[in-house]
Amino acid sequence: METRYQTAETTRKSEFAAICARSQHNALVAAECANLTGGRPNDDGVARCDTVVHVPRAAYVRTGLRLLARGTTLDELVAAVEEAQFPADDFRIDVHSSVGSLDGTHRAATIELADALPFYPDLEDPRHRFVVCAMDDYLWFGEVVSEYTQDYRRHDDKPRRTSSSLSSRLSRALVNLVTPAQTILDPCCGTGSILLEAQSMGIEAYGVDWNRTMVEMTRENLTQFGYDASVECADARTITRTADAIVTDVPYGRSLDADESVIRGILRRGVELAPVAVYVAGETMTTWLEDAGYRDVVVYPVFKRAGSARYVHVARREHV
Repeated sequence: METRYQTAETTRKSEFAAICARSQHNALVAAECANLTGGRPNDDGVARCDTVVHVPRAAYVRTGLRLLARGTTLDELVAAVEEAQFPADDFRIDVHSSVGSLDGTHRAATIELADALPFYPDLEDPRHRFVVCAMDDYLWFGEVVSEYTQDYRRHDDKPRRTSSSLSSRLSRALVNLVTPAQTILDPCCGTGSILLEAQSMGIEAYGVDWNRTMVEMTRENLTQFGYDASVECADARTITRTADAIVTDVPYGRSLDADESVIRGILRRGVELAPVAVYVAGETMTTWLEDAGYRDVVVYPVFKRAGSARYVHVARREHV
């Protein structure tokens, strides 16, 4: 007789899942998840993936699970959990919102699953935390093995900023799009939001801005958090320092047309300095990136509360 449920032994080929934050930046969330975990989330924000080791550094990927059992129905999942062998003393079980209607409430489902474990629960201070989620037409039971730390939030208190400064969370996500880069160049560093995130994750970072006031503001922000990234006042179109990746928020005013010659110059220089780049702009600039020499360009719109948008371009010299 065919077994319709599976335990950890039969889910070993890809035994991890990532749960992403619900956000209006859905495309960017999916891109960060794919780059950090190897999996792309479904519409409910759940991705089956290769690894969750990088989840603590994430901006939008909240939780990494080690998958232990699955079933097409709650009864099958309960049976799989009951059969599986894993430590679960002092446990807590939560049901993710990806799980739709069940036979009964989510609370009732939690009780059934808890009864399948030969251990006592501890809802206040659990030693093992389990999550039930849904993906690929299955209910999954997994243990939380990693969570995002949200350590980027401390950079929200940087002493220097402008009205156009990127948020710490968005800056963290941008840097995560080029993982596993070891060196990052920001040729339009502004007040240093991107440099702060790179440095906080142990990435060597180098910043440039042609506005000396911005350079001084960046240096003050870096000093505030004990970082030592190199920052220089220079024209981004003439710098020579190479890096594994470029991550930058290009200068733009009311429209890209006003700064076209400057931005095109930055892009042409950028394609020579790093094999991959993340450019943020107020409008799409795929054509400009292709004209500069990039062969693979993907754009992720990031909508702001006021209705305006930033466009995140991931550009590579070679097709992937």
